[in-house]
Amino acid sequence: MSKQVVLLVGTKKGLFTLRSDGDRKKWTTEGPYGGPVPIHHAVYDPRDGSMYAAINSTWGGARIEYSRDLGRTWTVTKNPAFPEGSGHTFFQTWHIEPGHKKTPNVVWAGVEPAALFKSEDRGESWQWVRSLEEHPSRPKWNPGAGGLGLHSIAIDADDPNKMNIGISAGGAFNTADGGKTWNADNATTGQSERPDVFSCIHKLLAHPKVSGVRFMRVHLEVYWREPGETTWTYRTPGLPTTFGFAAAIHPHDRAAAYVIPLHDMQRTAVDPGIAVYATRDRGQTWTRNDKGLPAGAHLEALREGMHTDTFDPVGVYFGSANGEVYASRDEGKSWERIVQYLPYVTSVHAATIEG
Repeated sequence: MSKQVVLLVGTKKGLFTLRSDGDRKKWTTEGPYGGPVPIHHAVYDPRDGSMYAAINSTWGGARIEYSRDLGRTWTVTKNPAFPEGSGHTFFQTWHIEPGHKKTPNVVWAGVEPAALFKSEDRGESWQWVRSLEEHPSRPKWNPGAGGLGLHSIAIDADDPNKMNIGISAGGAFNTADGGKTWNADNATTGQSERPDVFSCIHKLLAHPKVSGVRFMRVHLEVYWREPGETTWTYRTPGLPTTFGFAAAIHPHDRAAAYVIPLHDMQRTAVDPGIAVYATRDRGQTWTRNDKGLPAGAHLEALREGMHTDTFDPVGVYFGSANGEVYASRDEGKSWERIVQYLPYVTSVHAATIEG
C-alpha cells in the first residue's frame, strides 16, 4: 500500500498544507486556510482520518475546526466553553490531541486559560475537565511569557486512562483514571533542586508505542522517564544551551528524541547557528545535526514546531519564525528546505497517510 506525507503547517496567518508521496522529495503547498489569523496547532487523527485545527482569531473569537476529507473542507465545532460562574472565559486553543485507539471518539484539547477539554463525539462538542481545575495547585498557576496555556497532552501507548499534561506556567500533571483525579508530576533526579524547575513546561511527549516512556522539555531543562519510574531524569548535559521549545520523539526507537536549543533571552539559535540535536540513548548523549541547514542562521522554532512521520527511516520536520519548513528523510542527519516565504510558522504536524 502506498504512503504519502501531509504536513499541517500552522502560521500566524493561516494554515498551510504541504503534500508529498513516499519519496518525500517533491512537495506541493496549499493555503492558507482560516484567514490571516494564528493557528497554534493542527493535527491529523490516524484513527479515522480527521484533521483538527486551533484557529485563534483575535476578532470573532477563537475556534476549533475539523475536516473529514483531508483538508478539502472544514467545519466549526461547538467551541470549548467554561460554564457560567467558573470565573474563566475561553480565550484560545493551544493543542489538540486525538485520543487513544481504544477510545475512538475521544479527542482532547488544551486551552487558555489553562484547562483541559474532552470531546466524546470526534470533536463536535467539548466538555470541561473540572477535576484538573480542582487540583490544590491551581491558585499558584501564573501566565508564562506566552500566556497561561495547557499545551501538552501525552496519552500512554497502552492505557487510555494514563495521561500526562504540561502547563505554562503551572507544571506537569498525570492521571491514571482518565482524568477523574490528577497528581502533580514534578519529582526529579540527577540535578540540583530548583523551586521553579517545573513552573514552565515547554513540551511533554509520550512514546506512541512503548507504555511509560516520556520525554519533556521545560524552560531550562530536558528530562526523560522510563516505564515504572515516578521521577524525571535530568538529561540536559550535552546541549549547547538549556533553553528551547520544540521537541519530538522517535515513533519507532524508544530511546530516541530531538530538540532545537535556543538562546534563553533572544529565543533564537546560538552560534554556530540553527541545528537539531538528537539522542539515541534516552538523552544521555546528544549529537548536533546541521547538514543542509543555513550556516550561522539564528532561527527560531516554537513548541509545536517539530514533528516526525512514521516512515522507516523516519522523516523529521521543523518550521521557523522566518516562514520556512525544513525536512530530513534520514532521521535528522541531514536537512533540506522544502518551503519558504510562509508567514511565521507556529506549528508543524506530519501525517503519514496510507492508501
